[in-house]
Amino acid sequence: MDAVYILGSGSPVANEEIRYSVRTLAEHMADLRDIYIIGEDPGFLPGAKHIAYPDEHQEKWKNAHAKILRACAIPELSDTFLLMNDDFFMRQSFLGAEWPFYALRGASGGCCGVHNYQVHCPMQIEKALYPKVPFGLDQKSCLSPRTFYANFTHATPKPCADFVINTIETLGTLDEQAKGLPCVSVSNSTAQDPGFRHWLKLKYPEASSFETQT
Repeated sequence: MDAVYILGSGSPVANEEIRYSVRTLAEHMADLRDIYIIGEDPGFLPGAKHIAYPDEHQEKWKNAHAKILRACAIPELSDTFLLMNDDFFMRQSFLGAEWPFYALRGASGGCCGVHNYQVHCPMQIEKALYPKVPFGLDQKSCLSPRTFYANFTHATPKPCADFVINTIETLGTLDEQAKGLPCVSVSNSTAQDPGFRHWLKLKYPEASSFETQT
């Protein structure tokens, strides 16, 4: 199965998030084939397939939706792919073909459907099906392509709390917060925290086959 990253511009840490995200994916995703990056080219992942795509909208969800549609138009892309963000860091071995549809426990999707799939983690996307889902850039109420897609396709939700960790001391160490989680994600402020970046380097010091050795 292929993985698709939708990457915007203006990373405050020079796109270091995707370097470590790819390292975690390469280590833990047993059925990973190719990695595609739609958007900005980070410049240090020559083993990934890059397709330039500008951010044409002010709203992040619109840019995300447009990039997912662009990915779905790639003939060579696997029929089902794993949608990634640069700040998703995998923690356990898994098969992309078996990755669950995580939904926030006890949260409603509102006008996007019964369940809320706005979880900071990957999502399986069917390449032929996503463009047929009646969700467009003219949406006025439901502003979550992920939630609309998963509800519309009747994905089976796996209830969870979100997977975001941070460096707030009262919440425990990063290892304590990440314990038992299949993946973790962070806010922009945490991504810029030297303590978090040091933690990532300790966990994943080896370059993946997709990147340039540093």
